[in-house]
Amino acid sequence: MKKYLLIFLILILSGLINFSVLWAKSPTLYVVTRSTKVFRLQNKDNPTVGLFSTSDKGKTWSHHGWKYTKCFSVSIAQQKNKQVFYLSCGNGVQKSADGGKNWTITTGWNITECLKTAIDPTNPDMVYAATAYGIFKTTDGGKTWVEKNTGLASTFTPTLVIDRDDHNLLFCATELGVHRSRDGGENWEPIGLLGLGIRTLIQHPARPDLLAVGTEDDGVFISNDRGKTWVQKINGLTHQTVYALAFAPSDTQLIYAGTFQGGIFKTSNGGNSWQAINNGLRIFDIHALLVDPNDSRTVYAGILNDGIWMSEDAGANWRFIGLETSQVWDLVIR
Repeated sequence: MKKYLLIFLILILSGLINFSVLWAKSPTLYVVTRSTKVFRLQNKDNPTVGLFSTSDKGKTWSHHGWKYTKCFSVSIAQQKNKQVFYLSCGNGVQKSADGGKNWTITTGWNITECLKTAIDPTNPDMVYAATAYGIFKTTDGGKTWVEKNTGLASTFTPTLVIDRDDHNLLFCATELGVHRSRDGGENWEPIGLLGLGIRTLIQHPARPDLLAVGTEDDGVFISNDRGKTWVQKINGLTHQTVYALAFAPSDTQLIYAGTFQGGIFKTSNGGNSWQAINNGLRIFDIHALLVDPNDSRTVYAGILNDGIWMSEDAGANWRFIGLETSQVWDLVIR
């Protein structure tokens, strides 16, 4: 026994075994479903929708919040040793300040069809809500919300991004191009792709100057200068209605795109060429994509009416892992 313990210690000290990984808690995948037909949860028919989570890659699932609520996305922050959730819903913004145990609606009658929230990384009480009627902001954890639409050419805003280096710098997608705010949402200006319907907008987690958008009819555009200039990247992208995009955190050239009726595409050269990667998929309407930040070969896909699928070989093959017949709209790992 002592001999094996000594060998194990030598392997750890030499770096051949990562001790921190052995003891690390498995990350939790959170999934937002907008609606469902009927799927089975732990061998029982369960029409519940809303926010689900799994910590074992779909072997078991937990539901959080109201049993049936039409949701679009979730944002999560750590505050006072508790996870705080902001759930974007058809009836506004729902919040849980105790890790998902209890929920309240933080918005009033004038804020509905919330599509996305973004939590300020320096202040978890400061949250932006992107809705079908524009941008709203709270600075007190959702007690009060103020409309922030000055300068927006269109108030239909599917998503909003807070810059990773400057929390006062914001980007939002609209029906008429990409808009930017330099002052925390007080004023907005159009900065690119004017007239195009922008469906998703992402920023690379390690390179903030790198942005990508997916459009309703015009494929993918990439910016390498924080939105000053944009280049269309559609070579090989045979379906150009793009509802989901995901960067690989460890590789600025690797991007996944989820399309309407075309499935999933992948580029390894920054969008210069795309290849379809649909092996194993049953339905090709993709609304959410996520690359595991701890394992770049693990990719999750949320499919309309076909739940959650996972690839453990960077998209070469896909397998179903749960929430069948559900319309998946968002994926987050924490």
